[in-house]
Amino acid sequence: MHPDAPDGRVPPDDGVEMSGEEVSSFLAASGDGVLSLAGDPPLSVPMSFAVASGGRPLFQSLGGPDSEKGDRLRDGLGASLVCFERTTPDDWASVVVTGDLVAVDRTHERQAAFAEQAAPVGMTVFGAEAADLDVQWYELEPSSATGRSGPGWEPPNTFGETR
Repeated sequence: MHPDAPDGRVPPDDGVEMSGEEVSSFLAASGDGVLSLAGDPPLSVPMSFAVASGGRPLFQSLGGPDSEKGDRLRDGLGASLVCFERTTPDDWASVVVTGDLVAVDRTHERQAAFAEQAAPVGMTVFGAEAADLDVQWYELEPSSATGRSGPGWEPPNTFGETR
């Protein structure tokens, strides 16, 4: 908490550090971002996601027979997720979550969270019939989750509520 700021948030030169609650709310409202997988070289792909119970980002990965993403995804792989929004130069926010991917089972609860929160994607992007796609589920077990925002950004009012 910063005593000189009316809202108590510290305003450094490159934005305002988000609280843990603001980071969680922003992730729950985002629905998509860029997932970077560790490796040589790293692989970065746009991904839809939801926030699972416990606050972990949840991914349903779809891949065709020649999918580099599908070939590289595995349990325990280091990864980072970047989510951002920008409306004006002062109204922006970004969150970075780093950690390890954890393979999880497909459950009704995970499917429901993904259907409700993840940004929809067209199936033609995969170049294969839906029945031929490999489906894998992962959660990103965070080792860190940080966020920054511009001075004009207003956080969601409640968990998962968009502004």
